[in-house]
Formats: sequence, structure tokens, C-alpha cells
Amino acid sequence: MSLLVACSGIPDADQLAERHGLSLRHVPGGPFTLPVLARTEPVRGERLHLYLEGDGRPWLGRERAANPTGRSAVALDLMLAAPYPALLLGRPCYHQPGTPSPPCEPDLWTEGRYSPAVLDALAEAVQGLLAEYQPASLVLVGYSGGGALALLLAQQQTLPTTVVTVASNLDTAAWTEYHRHLPLTGSLNPALEIGPGAAFRQVHLAGGLDRIVPPTTTARYRERHPDAEYRLHADFDHHCCWVEAWPGLLDSVLASGD
Repeated sequence: MSLLVACSGIPDADQLAERHGLSLRHVPGGPFTLPVLARTEPVRGERLHLYLEGDGRPWLGRERAANPTGRSAVALDLMLAAPYPALLLGRPCYHQPGTPSPPCEPDLWTEGRYSPAVLDALAEAVQGLLAEYQPASLVLVGYSGGGALALLLAQQQTLPTTVVTVASNLDTAAWTEYHRHLPLTGSLNPALEIGPGAAFRQVHLAGGLDRIVPPTTTARYRERHPDAEYRLHADFDHHCCWVEAWPGLLDSVLASGD
């Protein structure tokens, strides 16, 4: 199985680092070891940009994937498109060579992809990075399912935090119902977990042509959080054209928050 995964075009963290000329290190996150990729190291004491990748390919047809990492890495491409020093923090069990080994198990990228176990692992890694860089503020950028995790992480932060979600399933129950997928039992749903009046700034970017996360599936979240910013890009879908437009989109978000 490991040989099949290696030959399938699924990039692990080492391959991504080599392909893009990035630094790579690994940090503890609960029972997991999580990769951290960077092109330019963030400056200590300044704003920290931290990116979270999407759900990849948790299922292959009706079977749970042996390795959930997607062939594309949109969050990484977003990070590389922006001019700011930033880090990409890998999710538990993603970007590993071959088949992820214990404590990884398929529940962590299928029904439990936004579970407390996943969130706790990411939270520990984030706290370690914050202790290292001691930033003045934090910008969490999450693509697709990474946006759901970014929101859940943001409510644990004490320093000024901005969450930017890109084509993200803000209401995971509405999203699974729309696609007639199995419910994400064991996962946390941002639409239910994050109460009105969140202490962090939220900017949610959606594509009008997105068939994977249609804007209609986020209606309940928008109702609960009317003070958040929602920016609909009518001609964008789930993949196009976020990376190409990202430098301008991110600058607009940062400028409006100053």
C-alpha cells in the first residue's frame, strides 16, 4: 500500500519542501508530529500568518483513503502567492510518506476530521509556534475544511486574531446534508461551537460558482455571526481563482482591519 501511495502523485512534506524551496521542520501536537513549512521565516514580535490546508481526499469512492493528503495543496499555494513571511502547519496524518502510521487512523480524516483530537493537536502546535515567535497578532488562513479548523482554533487565542476562510464549510452539518454525505460524527461544527460575538475578527471568502461548498450551505453561520465580513466572488469556484487573486485579496483583508 505504501508503494501505491508513493506512486499516486500524493506529495509528502519533504517533497513539497524540495519542490518549492521551503524550510521544513516538525513540531509536537499531542500524539502527532506535525510538519511546518515556510519560505521566509516570520519575524519575531510581528504579525504571524499561519495557513491550514483543506481536507484533501479523505475518501476514494466508498472506501476511506489510505492517505488523506490531496494531490494539490491550495493553502500552500496561497501562502507562496503572498509577499508576507508565513508558515503552513500540516494537519495530523497529512503530508506523510506512504500510509500514515499509528496513532493515525481513518476516523481522523473522515468522520472525525474536525474532532477534539485533531483540534487539540493543532492547538498545541500553534501554542508552541506562538511561544517561539511571540507575535503581536495572528492571522489564521484556512482553505476549505482548513477554514473550519481555523475558526475553532481562533476561539482559543488571547492575542488579536483574524481568521480568513477561503471556500470553507462554515456549517459542516449543512454541508454534509447538501451533498448527502454521512454526518461528521465526532467532529466539531463551527456553526454550533462558536457563539455570537466572537472575540476574533472573521473574514469569509466564498465563490459564487463553488459547487463543493455552495454559499447556501453557510447560511446558518452567517445568521449567527452577522458582524463577520462575508465577501462573495461571483466568478470564483472552489479552486479558481483564489491563488491568482490572493495577493490582492489578502492585502484588502489586512488593510480593512488596520
